Amino acid sequence: MKNTRMLTEGALLLAVFTVLLLLSVYVPVATLVTQLFLILPFLLYSSKYPLKNSIVLVVGAIFMAIIAGAVLGALFAVLYGTTGTMMGYCIRTGKSKMVAYMASSLVFLGNLVLFYVIAVQLFEFNFLNETAKILSASAEQYADLMRTFGQTPDPNMAQQLQEMIRLMKTLAPSLLLGSAFLSVFLAMAVNFPIIRKFGVDVPKFPPFRTAKLPQSILWYYLITLIGSLFLKPEEGTFLHMAIINAAYILQILLLIQGLAFIFYYSHVKNWSKAIPIAATVMTLLLPLFFSLVRLLGIIDLGFDLRQRLAKK
Repeated sequence: MKNTRMLTEGALLLAVFTVLLLLSVYVPVATLVTQLFLILPFLLYSSKYPLKNSIVLVVGAIFMAIIAGAVLGALFAVLYGTTGTMMGYCIRTGKSKMVAYMASSLVFLGNLVLFYVIAVQLFEFNFLNETAKILSASAEQYADLMRTFGQTPDPNMAQQLQEMIRLMKTLAPSLLLGSAFLSVFLAMAVNFPIIRKFGVDVPKFPPFRTAKLPQSILWYYLITLIGSLFLKPEEGTFLHMAIINAAYILQILLLIQGLAFIFYYSHVKNWSKAIPIAATVMTLLLPLFFSLVRLLGIIDLGFDLRQRLAKK
């Protein structure tokens, strides 16, 4: 009876995935919405049934994508199938939501890296180079349009564009990492309430105000700053890319620490929730606030401001 139920649910969820996949591949307008739910069939199934059965579902999804004649669909099946299976496995085995988030994000990231390597090595398709070509072509078209209307294009525009492209290539690892963690976070936010309605006991994140990074982050940040000041690696080298990406990631982590302290302080003072939310929005929009909140994160880590507040 149980095996029959597993097979029935597996077939139903596979059908749901196939419909979502076809919409994602052949209806571009729907892609932004449907991609949020592609993980749902695998998440729901693996949160209820053993891992080996979930793997069979992933293989079936890949097979269905190939039958549909969509190479992109097969990539979607691998990406969301493995990520959803890992997420559901963590839920079924009683792991915390943070563990499920980290494990699923790493699986998602690993898939993206694998796809990139395969595209470059086997198909000689480099996404970064193609994006750079598109940006350059768009800038040329914009300049030609301005000349058509008798206006002179900004002579610094081409230089600024090339600097932006170089920065994009340098920060590619950080951007890839950030996109993976953001995608998984959105998938959790959208799909966890749905599987909860199907009777799955979904873990919850602790309050954001309790988030606190290890103090070793400060040492890593200090080492990165010293390295960027004294080593001065040549642009384009591996060392230059490593230092820039490390600095970028550490700054984001310190920013999160600063925002968590703002939420904590607001909670202690019984302020309206609108205040820390407004602070977060201003931090994301205004460079000055970004720097101040990051500095606040450094101070909170270095001097343990929360413990000092608790004592008072």
